[in-house]
Amino acid sequence: MASKRIAVFSGHDQLGDGLFKLPFVRSLRASFPDAEIHWVSAYQCVYAGVLAPLVAPFIDRVHIMTDLSQHKRQLIFPPRIPGTPYDIAIDTQTLFWRSLVVRRGLKPKCFISAAMDYRLSSVQPPDDDRTKPRHFVEHLLRLAELAAGENFRRDDTPVEIPAELDALADTLLPGSGTNGEASPYIGIAPGSGDPAKRWPLDRFIALAGHFRERGFLPVFMVGPGEADLLEPLRTAFPDAVFPEQALPPGKKPGPLLVAALGRRMAGSIANDSGLGHLLAISAKPLVLLYGRHTPAKYAPLVPGLRSVWAQEFGGLDHKLIPLDRVEHEMEAALAQTGMCRS
Repeated sequence: MASKRIAVFSGHDQLGDGLFKLPFVRSLRASFPDAEIHWVSAYQCVYAGVLAPLVAPFIDRVHIMTDLSQHKRQLIFPPRIPGTPYDIAIDTQTLFWRSLVVRRGLKPKCFISAAMDYRLSSVQPPDDDRTKPRHFVEHLLRLAELAAGENFRRDDTPVEIPAELDALADTLLPGSGTNGEASPYIGIAPGSGDPAKRWPLDRFIALAGHFRERGFLPVFMVGPGEADLLEPLRTAFPDAVFPEQALPPGKKPGPLLVAALGRRMAGSIANDSGLGHLLAISAKPLVLLYGRHTPAKYAPLVPGLRSVWAQEFGGLDHKLIPLDRVEHEMEAALAQTGMCRS
């Protein structure tokens, strides 16, 4: 019997999106071990870029810049998508007309979609269980379960960090250890690819000062597109560590290096960003700051995560999140792991 060919449609996956969806990607492969799985993106997708090595065991082909579902005229003239027709197509978004375009463009024998209360879906949940799960990953996992039926296998296996990145992290953060002993480091990721999702830099500086007084050495995670943050941070903390700017010659940062570094810190604080999702992989205490996106829907599904949402303070702007609340959440997280320092 020929193996199934499966397409997953997603609009635009940046770093945080790609990391966020890994439980779905892994579970889809676990449920269809012999299938040929294609990821179809309307625009760019990190699964064809920085996360390609990470998803290689789970996704066979990634199609980017397809423009699928971006115009209502595609209801009549959908774009040609490589690989069509598919045996199964899973639409990760829920807008009705876009789902119609996805179904026309991918031409599947079986179409899985939550649009219009699953009315377009070839397989639907029971009548007493049709409410879409609040968390987006749980929503995706339900779609995978509808596609796989009794063969559905959920895979929550943690992301494996390559040994060479672990060794590099040891070089960049010497003496931190990974076996539960006290660590002098506190991780801070003040940037974001979307400037609107950045907590004010002066509050990150004050936060770092708060934990510096308690005996933690700040480790600032600053991405290549955030060079404007380096000078004020270095001025405020001359003794701080900037690991991605201290790489040995010939070494490239790579996304999973952030996760490896996170494992060597007592805890970390970050905006809702790709770096925040990478730090979540480390399974260490983490506080993430959210603005327009609700953490109940978009926070990583990892133990020990604490999130602070601007809407708790009256709006969507990160500026509304007070410093003392973030300090409290990180101190509480550290206390639970016995990492408080006076």
